[in-house]
Amino acid sequence: MIRRLGFALVLLAGCADTPPPPPVVGSVPPPPPSRFDGTYRGLATRSFGTANDCGRPSGQLYMILAQGRATGSLPASGEARGVVGNDGSLTLRATLDATQRAAGRISDSFEFTARFQTRSCAWDIRLNRES
Repeated sequence: MIRRLGFALVLLAGCADTPPPPPVVGSVPPPPPSRFDGTYRGLATRSFGTANDCGRPSGQLYMILAQGRATGSLPASGEARGVVGNDGSLTLRATLDATQRAAGRISDSFEFTARFQTRSCAWDIRLNRES
């Protein structure tokens, strides 16, 4: 009887609450670098619209591409973001209004050309990668 009681106690001790193992925190690795990565600078030139509606006829723009993700700016819309495709296609979307976007392409000579259009204005964008 004592032997059975001792055996039962050993079994119960094995069932005691043990803290669960710490959770495995998995992180998604960042995307690989893109051949288009770099800093791009250039001009946005107004091709449609008036100064009252659209502002200056041209202005400096920049874009930084890191690991295939673009951050830059659009005329009269502020910050914009996008993801470049393997073929160089890129659509920058304004962060405040995602319906405002500039669809374009980065050429093999690392020149980004796009057209940005709102209801009353349009700009031609041409940015070149800095070396």
